[in-house]
Amino acid sequence: MSMQPQTKEVLIFELYDGLCRHWHRWMRQLVYSGIVAMVALTLSMSYFLLPTEGSPDGVETLVEIPAGSTGQDVARVLHQAEVVRNPRAFAVFARLLGFDSDLKAGYYLFSPGMTPLQILTRIRQGDVATTRVTIPEGFNLEEIASLLARRGLADEERFLRLARDKKLVYGDSCPIDIPVDTLEGYLFPDTYRFAIGQKEEEIIKIMVNRCLEVASPLYEGYDGSLSFHEVITLASIVEKEAIYDRERPVIAGVFLNRLRIGMRLQADPTVRYVVNEPRSRVLYRDLEVESPYNTYRYPGLPPGPIASPGVASIRAVIEPADVDYMYFVARGDGTHYFSRTFAEHVAARRRFGY
Repeated sequence: MSMQPQTKEVLIFELYDGLCRHWHRWMRQLVYSGIVAMVALTLSMSYFLLPTEGSPDGVETLVEIPAGSTGQDVARVLHQAEVVRNPRAFAVFARLLGFDSDLKAGYYLFSPGMTPLQILTRIRQGDVATTRVTIPEGFNLEEIASLLARRGLADEERFLRLARDKKLVYGDSCPIDIPVDTLEGYLFPDTYRFAIGQKEEEIIKIMVNRCLEVASPLYEGYDGSLSFHEVITLASIVEKEAIYDRERPVIAGVFLNRLRIGMRLQADPTVRYVVNEPRSRVLYRDLEVESPYNTYRYPGLPPGPIASPGVASIRAVIEPADVDYMYFVARGDGTHYFSRTFAEHVAARRRFGY
């Protein structure tokens, strides 16, 4: 028996039925794919947001990320430091987030329990480990270098070599007109937060910039005859002579009075700077030391500062006390006795045991 030709209604029904079957199959595949994707996403987020193991004793771990490190390099370094569990997964997620080409070099501190996302974000933002250090007023280059070395922030020998030759740090573009090679006096005493592993050149520049930031506005209002370098030089002597801020302008006034008439400064700190021996008093033989920094032998200011003056000493030179004193002697309690004449000064020296 021959089959009757299909009617239009039958063809439409069969087409609809086929579409329905395909639709259900597509939906099942879509649901299945969605479930798989959700599971993968959940596992991914679990890895990425769950805390890492970190240091077993709960101490922060310091890790150096070398310059030019890729996501894989960083993952390997962190795994070796026991900061992350799975370096391969860490590298994959760094690449998926687009972080692998934007990871910054430096030393980083990672706390136990940080998530991979927190770790990656810290490295991408360059949130490096820092150390807070205070440079006291009146420190010279050797003392500054020693302090930074003890804090693990600088190689003492390299720091001194750089600080004693401004061209090694700045080339021919030093921001200050300094007629000597050394940067003595321009490493401003202050509290800093330096990055661990920061180069000595960078530390020196930060301190010199701080000096300019503090001293330049003071010098702009100065109407005296000293250059900026001479102000810092004299301020460094005042810094080493004075203990109490109230005496700094008076001591500066005495030295300026001497400079005005061409009298030698005869400042003990300049001799100590040359002798470089830790003792309470300058000996008579020290006064004969051959050096342009010896203000007992040479008139005027020394070639450059002998230490890093603080803002009070710099201001004292720029705004000295209007006094007619020409001499002063230490009382032994941190203060000084000031005299107008040499005879008064001799009597004061006898009085205070000199």
